[in-house]
Amino acid sequence: EGLDNSEGLTPEVEDCVLSVADEFVDQVITAACKCAKARGSKTLEIRDIQLILERNYNIRIPGYASDEIRTVRKFLPAQGWIAKMSAVQASKVTGGKADL
Repeated sequence: EGLDNSEGLTPEVEDCVLSVADEFVDQVITAACKCAKARGSKTLEIRDIQLILERNYNIRIPGYASDEIRTVRKFLPAQGWIAKMSAVQASKVTGGKADL
């Protein structure tokens, strides 16, 4: 809710809120600059800021599509590895004794 015209923030509270906001912006911009540098760019782009806001702070900005941001893919093991791990588990259950 907003404040009525007769209500307001004390100067100390206003300074505190502004200080917290400045610190937040500094942290986001610093992390976004590191992100841009990591991808080899000398220019900070909106997608760098968007990536930091979404991943670190769970903040999504309406109107900016996050389709360009790659999501982390789940590891999908190869079929051979799955078969090998199944055999290892079966060996543990049977005590390492194979059927002869």
